[in-house]
Amino acid sequence: MSTPFELAFDYMPTPAFIIESGTGNLLSYNRNFKILYDKVDATPPSNWSLLCEDPLHTEDWSTLDRKIQNGAIERCETLVRIGDKLVPMQLNVQHLGHCVLACAYNTDNMDLSAADNTLLKFALTESSAGLWVWETDSDLISCSKSIATLLHYSLDQAPRSTLEWHRLVHPDDVTKLANVVREHVSLSQDYYEVEYRILTGLQEYMWVKERGRSYSKGPDGSIKKVIGFVVDISHQKALEEHLRNQATFDELTGLLTRGAAMTHFKKQLGLAKRQYTPLTMAKIHLDANNRLNTLPMETRNIAIQTSARYLYKKMRESDVLARVEADKLLLLLPNTSVRDAQKRLKHMVNPTEAERAMLLLGGSEPADFCVGIAAFPEDGETIDELALSANQAVETGQANDQQIVVN
Repeated sequence: MSTPFELAFDYMPTPAFIIESGTGNLLSYNRNFKILYDKVDATPPSNWSLLCEDPLHTEDWSTLDRKIQNGAIERCETLVRIGDKLVPMQLNVQHLGHCVLACAYNTDNMDLSAADNTLLKFALTESSAGLWVWETDSDLISCSKSIATLLHYSLDQAPRSTLEWHRLVHPDDVTKLANVVREHVSLSQDYYEVEYRILTGLQEYMWVKERGRSYSKGPDGSIKKVIGFVVDISHQKALEEHLRNQATFDELTGLLTRGAAMTHFKKQLGLAKRQYTPLTMAKIHLDANNRLNTLPMETRNIAIQTSARYLYKKMRESDVLARVEADKLLLLLPNTSVRDAQKRLKHMVNPTEAERAMLLLGGSEPADFCVGIAAFPEDGETIDELALSANQAVETGQANDQQIVVN
């Protein structure tokens, strides 16, 4: 009497057979596998070497058996001899102790009803996710309808090869994408993930995340098919950009933060050292008379914002201005002597009548401005030393009721 397992194996809808792990001999095969041979009046071979004859990838059974046992191969794509024909077939292989179960879940030239094949066909036509399948040998890419919808193309316009896909990828991202996929295939990896920009039918670049996974392999472990998804991550990238801007620019004034400004400061100081050019730093106190501290927070913030925007408009393109404290700014003046810096800063902190009216409207009072100036290399040879020196000059000016002080 047959066991329940033997009955289930014999009547399963997918053609399947069992191979002895040590020898490669076919121990058993089910009805649907035998039918493939009955149709051509042939008998299934007795051994793996006689069953699978792939002229491109000749692999002895013992080597393949080890790869199946350690999980390196789950799906094997090879040529199966049926009578006098070699038929491309995909086998789902699973190690079961002393034997291997192989299920023929898909072929190119035969009508099989394997569940995986049905699900794949469904996914390619109906999936709401951006699903694609890539055949590495032919370089054929099959895209789902949802990819065309996602990228705003018709299904006929969806890329069908690596070349067509790369034509849509942003020029700055093509090399990164190509390298990730090339490494995945060359090293027979199981999985990869990469982010890049792709051109949509609206002629706009969209940020996407691509996740790919090996779908089937040859007997030698080489990847035959890769299946993957493309997901729109534009909102995620927009959030990342917003967070980067928050870290780089002060939210209230729009000026550089102290940390972001240091990169620019050090670069300009390096140029001054190499080229023997003058450089000055100015600390600008926006509330030297402590008037803003008595105001409500919202009014104080508006006043600081008004002052910062006014000073930013008065600076040169080469100057660097940053908010380093709640009511203090740091201004770097490249290629500027102390004398020239004094002239420029006097012009900045003494507005015209029209400018003064605008400042007062925003709650800013020009009389509250106090500036301390430090020069390289006299007052310091590093950014921190110059900033400390400029701050000392501000404190001197605040104490002596002076608007501009040179340390």
